[in-house]
Amino acid sequence: METPPIKIAFIIDNEVADILHTDERLSAIFLSNPLILDVTEKYNLDPNSVKPGMIYNPEDNTYSERVE
Repeated sequence: METPPIKIAFIIDNEVADILHTDERLSAIFLSNPLILDVTEKYNLDPNSVKPGMIYNPEDNTYSERVE
């Protein structure tokens, strides 16, 4: 099996903690300085409560469908 083309180093306190082998799409997400949140509990209670394309409101930590 061939490894994905992009390698991203995760640096914590100036030390390489891990290297992720990934595709261009996920590497672009990681390299865009995203806000990363643990949504495990929310997702486990209701998988539809957090999904790609939703809008996050940091003031009250909620997610809503995009209104067009």
